[in-house]
Amino acid sequence: MTGFSRCLALPAIGGLYLGILREQTGLMLLSLSVLVWLLVEWLLFSWRVWFELPHLKFERSVNGRTAPSGILWAGRNVAVEVRLTSSLVGIGSIVRIRDVVPENLEVLDHENDVTIRSRIHSAVFRYRARVLGAGQLRLPGFRIVMHDRQGFFKAERFIPLTQNFRVLPAFQQVGDPQPIVKRINSQPQHGIHRLQRSGMGSELLELREYVAGDPPKSIAWKVSARRDKLMTRQYESEVPVRLQLFVDGSIGTRMGGYGLRLLDQMNFVAASVAKAAISAGDPVGAMLFDERGLRGVPPSTGDRGFHRLLEALSDFSANPAPVPDRLTNRLIETALGVAADQFPELLDDRVNHVPFLLFPVSPWAHRRLRERYRLAAVIAQLYRLSPVKQLQLVCDDALMATFGQHFLSQSGMSWMEPVVSIRNRGFHDGMARMEILSSALARAVSQARDNEVFVVLADLLECVPSLSHLMPAVKMALARHHRVAFVCPSPTFLRPTVESTLIRSLSAEDLLLAAEQTRMRNLAARLQYELRRAGATVSISGESNAIHLVLSEMAIARTGRLAAGGIR
Repeated sequence: MTGFSRCLALPAIGGLYLGILREQTGLMLLSLSVLVWLLVEWLLFSWRVWFELPHLKFERSVNGRTAPSGILWAGRNVAVEVRLTSSLVGIGSIVRIRDVVPENLEVLDHENDVTIRSRIHSAVFRYRARVLGAGQLRLPGFRIVMHDRQGFFKAERFIPLTQNFRVLPAFQQVGDPQPIVKRINSQPQHGIHRLQRSGMGSELLELREYVAGDPPKSIAWKVSARRDKLMTRQYESEVPVRLQLFVDGSIGTRMGGYGLRLLDQMNFVAASVAKAAISAGDPVGAMLFDERGLRGVPPSTGDRGFHRLLEALSDFSANPAPVPDRLTNRLIETALGVAADQFPELLDDRVNHVPFLLFPVSPWAHRRLRERYRLAAVIAQLYRLSPVKQLQLVCDDALMATFGQHFLSQSGMSWMEPVVSIRNRGFHDGMARMEILSSALARAVSQARDNEVFVVLADLLECVPSLSHLMPAVKMALARHHRVAFVCPSPTFLRPTVESTLIRSLSAEDLLLAAEQTRMRNLAARLQYELRRAGATVSISGESNAIHLVLSEMAIARTGRLAAGGIR
């Protein structure tokens, strides 16, 4: 019953009793007729809910396809069309139908719902949406809210229609994919003759004048003495330039909404660089690491190899269920909101009844405890938990936080703070990440060949105190004449420069932003100093300039020349 029907039923009941006590026939008949009217409307509405609603059939097509699974691209728009049909005479009540969309999908120009007020056999509504980040996208179904014509009664139901999509990361086409020095791959297919191109082989191709940045060992001293100017030997290229990507997927890179995560920035740079390298015929591999360990993607070329790399990045971007240590009110409210959208029948007071509670006396604490009781009942029903486990959910904060975060992750929501214990920034922050990255880089160097370019995409700003654990592996890679580039995404999407540290106003938000930018700028300066002194290049952003920096490193590796790290 709605509030309007309650306001009508209570005076009718009072008038009926008053008419009986005072023997007023007119008042008694009027009150009784109102109650009979409400009873008839309730019976008709209940019949429509329990008889008409199961005969509704839904069909959802995403980009013209109704398959239960598919592939989408991050950063691109999708067109969704929903068809509703009824096998009966039609829908008699006022029905509002809404397609429940996850957090990774942003609805654009049209709304993802429709309201039906007349008796019809079928209905169609369309809307456009944009996919925000790589990973997994799950469309669970439709939420239906039914009203009668007078607005006396309301029923909420959820009809499941699940479609799962793998979301591939976005990438950018960077100019002409063919490099200037190496126009074709020096390892051609069968039946194609080998062409002589300059590179770092063992056979002499030609002599040319010395250019700043050429390695001293390539100088032809006898020829230079005869010509009275420095000459450099050019060798034939024997192997292509191999690109190895190291992508960080730790908890810090997965925090925030989809499209705003650090991992989304790194996926964009990695996919763009891989597209440019594979278009030039260079093999691209990847090593994906997080708290779960290290996963390798073997180097490959061609469109098949590029899509295999994108699929690996997509699976890696899907958030695993963490084990949080603290339970927050925001987590409970968000979980209840998702449950109200997808499982409204489990929050009905008739099936999810909270017992009478005398304590706590405070109304705010009393409300929080009631919400926790209701959420524990929903989780227990979804995950088939015993009554003892359900009672533990009410009393144990860590257990409730674990199940609540797992429920949100399965519903398509991003991680919410805090997912780990809060620690003070110190020397041990990021040490585990540095050790994993150091072992992965050392392993790649041990298996590397000529012309290797290592690109590390990681959140290293918070790991500057533990940078000494990574430097031996970086120095070993540079000592073997490989190119090493670091791409560190900015947490606030602002490059830590002098302009970003200026205080815009005296509000608390601007002061906190300026303080955070100042701290990030100091960390970025220290990180760039340590890595560039060793000979590596560093970019503190997730923008297109990081892509061009990596491509310039590959161009240097093709020519076989040496350049000072970080100088462009």
